[in-house]
Amino acid sequence: MDKIHKIFVIEDNRTENLLFKLALSSIENVEIKTFLTGTDLLHSLNEKPHIVIVDVMLPDIQGYDLIKAIKEYNQKINVIVLSGQTDVELIGKIQSLGIYNYIVKSEECLKYLEDVIKNLLIIINHKEKTENI
Repeated sequence: MDKIHKIFVIEDNRTENLLFKLALSSIENVEIKTFLTGTDLLHSLNEKPHIVIVDVMLPDIQGYDLIKAIKEYNQKINVIVLSGQTDVELIGKIQSLGIYNYIVKSEECLKYLEDVIKNLLIIINHKEKTENI
């Protein structure tokens, strides 16, 4: 059996939070945990997520600061940003933190997000196998 990978999703909009969880639930061998605040997510990093999906606009912490804190906690955590923010300067600033992907929210983004995560899990599995050799 393949290893279970943990995916954390931070989205303050409850409806979108639920939609993301439902969309990702079709991916095999993942455990999805959702958060409404960045603070709650930061307090749970000790659960060692493999992937964190971050919204940029949150009620308690800016996405940039949250991603920076995640990367400072563990550089190996893969961060995917899923946001409605399209400001090129902001996207560039966030990408400089070493995120895996930045996805702009749209009607088609859930299918794309699923594909991105499936591809990232292949990379993670390969890295884990080669590190154990």
